[in-house]
Amino acid sequence: MRSFWIFGNQLSHELELFDHVESDDVIVIIEATSRATWRPYHKQKLVLIFSAMRHFAEELREKGYTVDYHEADSFQDAWDDHFTRYEPEEIHYTAVTDAAMEKKLKQFGQQHKLVEHTDVPLFYLTKKEAVDTIGNAPWRMDRFYRQMRKRFDVLLEDGKPRGGKWSFDADNRQPPKDGLTFPAPIHFRPDAITKDVIEKVNRDFADHPGDITPFVWPVTRSEARRALKRFVEERLETFGPYQDAMLSDNQDMSHSLLSAAINIGLLTPDEVVQAAIASDAPLASVEGFVRQLLGWREYMRAVYVASMPGYESVNTFKHERDLPHYFWDAETDMHCVHQSVKPVIERAHNHHIQRLMVLGNFATLFEVSPQQTSDWFNEMYIDAYDWVVLPNVLGMALHADGGKLATKPYIASGKYIDKMSDYCKGCKYNPKHTTEEDACPFNALYWNFIDKHEERFAKNQRMKMMVRNWQGRDDDVKADILAKARQTIHDTDSL
Repeated sequence: MRSFWIFGNQLSHELELFDHVESDDVIVIIEATSRATWRPYHKQKLVLIFSAMRHFAEELREKGYTVDYHEADSFQDAWDDHFTRYEPEEIHYTAVTDAAMEKKLKQFGQQHKLVEHTDVPLFYLTKKEAVDTIGNAPWRMDRFYRQMRKRFDVLLEDGKPRGGKWSFDADNRQPPKDGLTFPAPIHFRPDAITKDVIEKVNRDFADHPGDITPFVWPVTRSEARRALKRFVEERLETFGPYQDAMLSDNQDMSHSLLSAAINIGLLTPDEVVQAAIASDAPLASVEGFVRQLLGWREYMRAVYVASMPGYESVNTFKHERDLPHYFWDAETDMHCVHQSVKPVIERAHNHHIQRLMVLGNFATLFEVSPQQTSDWFNEMYIDAYDWVVLPNVLGMALHADGGKLATKPYIASGKYIDKMSDYCKGCKYNPKHTTEEDACPFNALYWNFIDKHEERFAKNQRMKMMVRNWQGRDDDVKADILAKARQTIHDTDSL
């Protein structure tokens, strides 16, 4: 007999590996405590993965598969027990993307015969295809996205982009308006399996960060499909125009909340893309959503595979400061940071603009260590894995790779946050002030960053205007701004 090992982020009935399972073979699923403590992962992330694994095992048993499910201290302990009882001739598994797990598998393969299967449809491309498609650095998302649209014939008419443009990003940047409301996302009640997992995580991982309840995430394919249906039928229409907006009283807005389910295999990216295309939502909303999956998600994964190992340590700007305490408790007078961290603590999630333009922006301007920042993202988000966190945080948000992934750092002053959110209303800090006592901390730090790196960005097509703006200012004004920036960084923990 043979053993077929399925990991906790590969919970798809569509895995190519299943085409090779015969009646006397055994499916192995391991709920390993040691893996769950590689990092202090958010409690809700552990609940999601453990519960989804247990539900998946039950679904496989209902289909007639023999499943050997282990709750074990380590992968090795589980395999020692499995070998004792089954003595498999070889072990089949689906290709993994995360470098740390791949390293463990190589060590495991020195003692046992391993057979690797493709990870499509968890991704559109195999790892080799991803590397071949992305080519050599510097990489560019727009180019990659067009290639993917053409390769998979998505939103094309006679070989040209539907609507005459490859991207409708310019139509999808509307700020929030007074009275704006959105259809609510679907939430799920924990069943008996999930309740048992919640009890386990509370007991065995009590020191891990984050709230554990309420837990409302889909843990089965059936639930994930219901969440997808609700999104494309009721929420996709307003996702597009307001995807960059932020509201204090509506953290989810029209975001799909599907990334956690997709990243563990409950939904395939292609079925999500096809559901969006088949919807009645406006083209700009559909294209904006498709770009996140067919473009951005595959692009992040391709950058990761093409650049590891080594990418995890990039630090172009030599930033070394520590993340402040409020990344774990949300207790800060900076309302935008409070509003962006609070839902992460409560539900292990916030949307991409909060991640990029508030928290990533903060880390860059406050000169926080890129590695501490990416570790925090990896540990705190329910949809986080190395393959998506490292390029998205280090490359896109922090520009710590020096421009291999994106042409410019995603930095902004308080003016941007004020425009795209309601966060600045009632905040202790004024987004219109730069050097005054109540000045928004982002303002002086924005110009401080430009000053420090003006030579690097003076010829950057997307940054040179701001560099010239800074260079044209009076020396005394610049000195005041830089002094305010130094004081702001000194006072980081007390802001």
